[in-house]
Amino acid sequence: GTSTRTVTATHTPTACAIAFADVPPDNTFYPFVRCLACKGILSGYPCGGAGEPCNPNPDPYFRPNAGVTRAQLSKIVSNAAGYSEPPGEQAFEDVSPSYPFYDYIQRLASRGHVSGYPCGDPGEPCGSGNLPYFRPASGATRGQLTKIVSNAAGFADPIPAAQYTFADVPGGSTFHVFVERLLLNRPDVMSGYPCGAQPEPCDEQNRPYFRPGNPLTRGQTSKIAANTFFAGCPALPER
Repeated sequence: GTSTRTVTATHTPTACAIAFADVPPDNTFYPFVRCLACKGILSGYPCGGAGEPCNPNPDPYFRPNAGVTRAQLSKIVSNAAGYSEPPGEQAFEDVSPSYPFYDYIQRLASRGHVSGYPCGDPGEPCGSGNLPYFRPASGATRGQLTKIVSNAAGFADPIPAAQYTFADVPGGSTFHVFVERLLLNRPDVMSGYPCGAQPEPCDEQNRPYFRPGNPLTRGQTSKIAANTFFAGCPALPER
């Protein structure tokens, strides 16, 4: 008789050589930072600066606890959402076509995911087109991230005002709908802080607090963006 053998092709994921000196495997944000970095969505800072010595590799630093600017947030969300179309005409007075984050900000703005501030305030004079100001170097908040990410992901679920997860994001508040849409579509996308600490008393349901007005960190941004756009993002093999 003639024997036959079926050969099944196997695919070995390409190893990801990216690592950050300040985000080791036991770091809270490690899987999320690594997921986005290996996809080319974010990067770090070269080692060698003050307090950031080079290790033998030498790996860059991510600075997970550092604040995120509005420009940096725009880049991460725009890339994670897969936007790549031409950026179009300038939408903000302080974000010219030569600005490094121009494309990312424009792509979000064209979809209505981000907006600016009317010109005319001190230091923000109106130009010939009366364009608003984006303030790209300003910090972003946790609440702002939920709005931008939820909209960029296309979540549009109706949310009853009586449904709210966090004591400080009740129905009718600025970020309520966006926070709840994220949690509805991605239950593990983010978490809050237990109630009970001052000035965050527990309500009848012991709801946690989200602190939507708190400054956003690079680590938090990575976690929410990765969980939203790449839920269950598989870890690539180490280098």
